[in-house]
Amino acid sequence: MPGAHVRFTDAAMEDLKRLRKKDPQTVRSILKKCLLIEKNPYAGKALLGDLVGYRRLVVGNRDWRIVWQVIEASGLSVDIAEIWAAGARADDDVYREMKERIAGMPDTALTSSLREVAEVFAPGAGIRSTHESVDDPIPQWLRTRLIHTAGLHHDRLDGMSGEEAMRLWEQFMRGEAL
Repeated sequence: MPGAHVRFTDAAMEDLKRLRKKDPQTVRSILKKCLLIEKNPYAGKALLGDLVGYRRLVVGNRDWRIVWQVIEASGLSVDIAEIWAAGARADDDVYREMKERIAGMPDTALTSSLREVAEVFAPGAGIRSTHESVDDPIPQWLRTRLIHTAGLHHDRLDGMSGEEAMRLWEQFMRGEAL
């Protein structure tokens, strides 16, 4: 399985900033787990319910979670594991936060590469990402849902970015016309 390009959303970067103030070692542990995601974007456990399409990985002594989604581009063999949250497991706070982030997702999700994040949060910690950023393709799971669940014709998705496709899916999930 090819590796993934790991990217962090701005909200996930804020999570890391808050966590660094509490415990810098937790941030280093999270970044090391991100190297695992870089090697295998399907590591961890798939989430269900409102967070279908996202995955989670346990960090540390089962107290912390990383939540991400895998974006695939079939034919191009490009995987992006986009980190959406890194937070405490306590009372499922990180999952509630994820639902709020998805609901309030801006038109463009700004991201930072794992390499950039490691340089900011763990300089000298030996965390070495091997991938750089790539385009924003529609993940296969989302393409399938938009075609088979939402009823869109595949031609409508051609040339669309992953962000645009996600906005369509959110419209569909809210019951709005596509």
